Amino acid sequence: MRNILIVDAFSTGVNFIEDIIMRGYRPIVLWSKRSDDIFTLMKGVRDPIEHRFREKAVFYVEEGTYDDTLALVRELDPKIVLPGADLGVELAIRLAEDLGLPGNSTSKIPQMTNKYLMHRALTDAGIRGIRGKIVHDRDEMLEFYDKEGMTGCVLKPYRGASSVDVRICDSREELIAAYDEVFSTGNYMGGEEEGMLLQERIVGTEYIVNTVSYNGRHKLSAVWKHSKKKVEGGGMVYNYTETLSRLETGCSELIRYAFDVLDAVGVRYGNVHSEFMIDENGPVLIEVNARPMGSDMPAQFLDRIWGHHETDLALDAYLHPDEFIKHAGDPFRPLAKGLKKHLISNDERDFSSAPVLSLIRRQKSFCHARLGKAVSDHLARTVDLDTSAGVVYLANTDERQLIRDRDFLERAESLYFDMLFFGAGKKPYKGDESVPDIEGFIKKIHPVGSVIVYSDEIDDLPDATVVDHKTIKDAREGYSHAILDIAHADGKDLETMTETFFALADKLRVGGHIYVPESTYRNFPCGAESVEILCEAADIAIEAPDMDSTGVVVGRIV
Repeated sequence: MRNILIVDAFSTGVNFIEDIIMRGYRPIVLWSKRSDDIFTLMKGVRDPIEHRFREKAVFYVEEGTYDDTLALVRELDPKIVLPGADLGVELAIRLAEDLGLPGNSTSKIPQMTNKYLMHRALTDAGIRGIRGKIVHDRDEMLEFYDKEGMTGCVLKPYRGASSVDVRICDSREELIAAYDEVFSTGNYMGGEEEGMLLQERIVGTEYIVNTVSYNGRHKLSAVWKHSKKKVEGGGMVYNYTETLSRLETGCSELIRYAFDVLDAVGVRYGNVHSEFMIDENGPVLIEVNARPMGSDMPAQFLDRIWGHHETDLALDAYLHPDEFIKHAGDPFRPLAKGLKKHLISNDERDFSSAPVLSLIRRQKSFCHARLGKAVSDHLARTVDLDTSAGVVYLANTDERQLIRDRDFLERAESLYFDMLFFGAGKKPYKGDESVPDIEGFIKKIHPVGSVIVYSDEIDDLPDATVVDHKTIKDAREGYSHAILDIAHADGKDLETMTETFFALADKLRVGGHIYVPESTYRNFPCGAESVEILCEAADIAIEAPDMDSTGVVVGRIV
């Protein structure tokens, strides 16, 4: 019995595969098939996972009846059955119970997966929940809204994920508009359930508490805090989510409440990703998700922050329960500050160039990035997690540096989005298009020391080393001054120009200067400010101009 089964190894749940291999077991992935539509929709996610692990894991698809699936899994004889994502929660619980394996009770599935019933379970247990009702049409919705005297409310699928079709409404009029927009779209879990959940709106600070449980003993694995933005149409989009290096005031009560929630909804085993709000009345549950946290969290990123990652911690619980229970109450000691920044696109656009990866990889806290749907050279307007332009994962033991890196990404995203994703058909900034005189420029700045010039026009200069895109990689490091001469950008995309700037800056010693004349920066989408964004990305200090320094951006290596 060396097999471990994962039902729907999507998102962060894919980490189970490597974790299982590292434990000396064989990972088996079962793709659930709640409906043909959702199964087809997820093909673009399944295929890369199967390709990546084609020689390491065995893959099956749920076919026929549940009894057919149970017979297949019984023959595979797994030691553990685990849900990897929302879609697989119900099937994983049923299989584990019917196979006599550790797992949550099938009798608790409704209150662990239905956002209305989980709050009913809290009320029945005598702990705080959120007022709400499943509504099936406009009249029923408005009747409940008026009866409860609501001013702010939330309309969302009562089974769902990734904030898809979630609408925050501050008035009756906004609620009606939200109903007209999303009520008939079905839901993320396959569309077989009817109705939407209307809840009172809780205003406060949103937190995540992740846990791992075994036989009713719960261990805290992570605490995160959300920052969201409301976008046109009433939806809330994730801006960034950060870890708590130290607990804030109110978080002790939050964690105790989170454990009570797990008991109330019947969680006894496995990963749980729960979302909460803390308002003037204390913590209240938003929703429980009986699977690992989403957002495609790389295991190495989580290990750097917590010293563990949640899929591996779950395997600890199932494979070594006595040790897990013994250490479930160990002190909460994060190793570093972590943050995931969701890239928000305020408009829909095709793009011809995406320097975004070049910029974010220069951040000192950078760990990983995922562009998601941006790989298709088209961006949707961001309205939920599924339409995010990408996610950047940051971690650092220096919290101040991480915050600086986060602030840089927010500023670039809001003010200089063309430097991340340059719109197809857009023209770069254009200023004075006179032919540059680089030799005269050098005389004007009268550099003292060694000089390296990147040029797409000049092969040789007195008292300087001249390189191009072929020879720059072989140039030695340690120059005192560098000049970027890209006077003619024809045939060069923004990614290439961005990488050229960074490659040239890398040839400078600490204290060295890089000069970008107007003849070069006019070819960038935001002109001189584009170069300043590149300086910020690489932690290059932007020199203050003097009265004579017009038509040039100067950066200093620090």
